[in-house]
Amino acid sequence: MITRDQIKELRMAAANQHARLMGDASACVISKSGQSFPAGKFWEGQTAALVELMRPKAEDLLAEAERLRDVWANRPIPGREREVESYRSGGLQALADVVALAAQE
Repeated sequence: MITRDQIKELRMAAANQHARLMGDASACVISKSGQSFPAGKFWEGQTAALVELMRPKAEDLLAEAERLRDVWANRPIPGREREVESYRSGGLQALADVVALAAQE
């Protein structure tokens, strides 16, 4: 069974990757400048999906991750297509990683 602590570790790893990639730049500043930065959006999506997974006090995190995969696959996300796809891909990958980790348990 996957634990909240494991999800927290995955979330921190994703957030750290995002921070390393962004360096001193702010995602908001990059976005407002009109620059495209899909790699940053990927890690932002991973972090966001894992935060969303932790919000409810779901007893079965695997079932919640599977439910959220459907939500993330179909949720409208505003923004430019390239960034939206990167953000969505990051979120879906994070949730798939949770499901894969649970399968190893």
